[in-house]
Amino acid sequence: MTTPYDPLSSALGPASNALGPWQKRLLIYLRLLAGFMLMKTVYSWMLIGGLWDVDGSHFQLLSFAAQAAVVWAAIMNPAAAIGLWLGAAWGVVLWLVTTLVQILISATAPEGVGSLYIVAAVEAVLVIAYGVVAFRAGREEQD
Repeated sequence: MTTPYDPLSSALGPASNALGPWQKRLLIYLRLLAGFMLMKTVYSWMLIGGLWDVDGSHFQLLSFAAQAAVVWAAIMNPAAAIGLWLGAAWGVVLWLVTTLVQILISATAPEGVGSLYIVAAVEAVLVIAYGVVAFRAGREEQD
């Protein structure tokens, strides 16, 4: 016996159409991204609050550009995570904008942030993976 409640499609509402396999994978991927964004949020707020006291990482000692980057991440990441969890288009747009800004910050690496090429590479791989999964889900919808 099946229940009308499906946790994967709960954000889409009970009267929504059934999701195909790639559409479900896309929603799961978006929710995993939301968890990743929330972990990055916790890191940002720990840095702001002084709980992440590694040599030279005190928030007050960072350059203004580095402080702006950390505050940007602390504010935008949870907003994007909420939208991603819901599977909303605005959440994907916020995530892509936030990711683009963080890649640019990582590439320019303001004084105090250090070289963040690994973070930029991970973010780029996540965007490419999203593109592939979203493309497959869109093709599935057309069939």
